[in-house]
Amino acid sequence: MSLILVSLCGLISCVSQYKHLLVHLSCHSITKTKQGPFRWSLRLRWLWLQKTEPDKTWAFLPVKAQHQVQAFFDAAVVTVVGNGKNTIFWKDRWLTDQSLETHYPHLFNAVTARGRKRKVSDALENRSWILDIKGALTVEVLAEYLQLWDLLEGVELQSEIEDTHIWSFSASGNFTTKSAYEALFIGSIHFEPWERIWKTWAPSKCKFFLWTVAHKKCWTADRLARKGLDHPASCPLCAQAGETIDHLLVTCVFSRQIWFTVLQDLGLETLAPQVVDMSFVEWWAAASSRVTGQNQKGLNSIITLVSWSLWNHRNRCVFDGISPNLAYVAASIKEEARQWSIAGARGISHLLAPAAAVT
Repeated sequence: MSLILVSLCGLISCVSQYKHLLVHLSCHSITKTKQGPFRWSLRLRWLWLQKTEPDKTWAFLPVKAQHQVQAFFDAAVVTVVGNGKNTIFWKDRWLTDQSLETHYPHLFNAVTARGRKRKVSDALENRSWILDIKGALTVEVLAEYLQLWDLLEGVELQSEIEDTHIWSFSASGNFTTKSAYEALFIGSIHFEPWERIWKTWAPSKCKFFLWTVAHKKCWTADRLARKGLDHPASCPLCAQAGETIDHLLVTCVFSRQIWFTVLQDLGLETLAPQVVDMSFVEWWAAASSRVTGQNQKGLNSIITLVSWSLWNHRNRCVFDGISPNLAYVAASIKEEARQWSIAGARGISHLLAPAAAVT
């Protein structure tokens, strides 16, 4: 009797924990960013445990997963059949590169609801899968029936070997929450500069400006021209070429002089834009990759500050009619960097110390 009570208490505890997890997963506070895929990856883990550990006490409990999550799981798991006792005949990928449900859709639609849940071992015993076909026998159903019959002719179960389930998105074949989460983003577009922009210490307005730079959304002359609006005939800072955001920030001779002057004061002049640098985003990525730690954090903040300062000076030249002034821009950047350092930009504070150097 005591053994039964212990087992019952263990089951109740397991069920309680399981329900607690489901409630936890449904909370919107589980993660602030990308919370949908994160929740999905955790639910996928429960589906995996239910599939690979059918003898666990909680395995009979239903896992509440959205249709998309279940469909993703079905597509991500490949099964090598042994005795067929832990593989669903119609829904698991065990015979072809697709599930039989997907491979033979007309035939599957004619199968009873009970038959759709049969395990491979049950379905093959006395060809029970045939008895489950109750729908209309159309030409398509008959054709798929004959194809499946031929395919099953060579199948032999091995009673002493358990079924093996393989997770397609990890080298080991075992499920991990990390691999599931990453798999949910396969085919998505990764915007490479986002981390440098949003994780850099800088005022929000400066970060937003660089976001528009990366997306080529700044109202420089080239974009104004495309919209049929009035625009400067040439770069307001150098008057030597047409204005684009890449020209303004890296290829303009005025801007290059500013970059060299500012970075030279920090011992980082070798990172200044060169003649071959034509893209601001690509130059920033390359320059940032050449330093590490606090040097890198400080460099990213300085690049944000200089870019913002060049843009503001350009706007004053366009709208206030002032002349480009190298000394003024360099001095204002130096003072602003000091203010940012006081405000908490530790990376800039590190660069302003004499020990800063390129790695």
